[in-house]
Amino acid sequence: MVSFKVLIVDDDYINRKLLVSILKKELYKIEAIESIDGEDALKKLRKHPDIQLILLDIEMPNVNGLEFLERYHQDIRLKRVRTIAISSNDLHKKRAIEAGSHAFLVKPITEEKLMEAILG
Repeated sequence: MVSFKVLIVDDDYINRKLLVSILKKELYKIEAIESIDGEDALKKLRKHPDIQLILLDIEMPNVNGLEFLERYHQDIRLKRVRTIAISSNDLHKKRAIEAGSHAFLVKPITEEKLMEAILG
């Protein structure tokens, strides 16, 4: 089993809790840090430099996932970690990958697909 410190970025409370639930079921040990938008996520990355994985919703108010990826990759102070973009719209896939996401998942998320994206 693998241990992760994960940043979950999604404006929807239920989606964040679903991801936490899947991760806790599938992985030996996780620490989940939750964020409501891209701006908050950047702050949490600065506060927690030991984050190992980012699960990132694309469609959010304020700073969306694509804007987050752009700002994240421009900030040389932030450590680069595996980022998995998540959206209900497959049309965001190309832009998310071009912006630096390592993988892309379409909602609804299944345990199997999430674990493949994390471990693969």
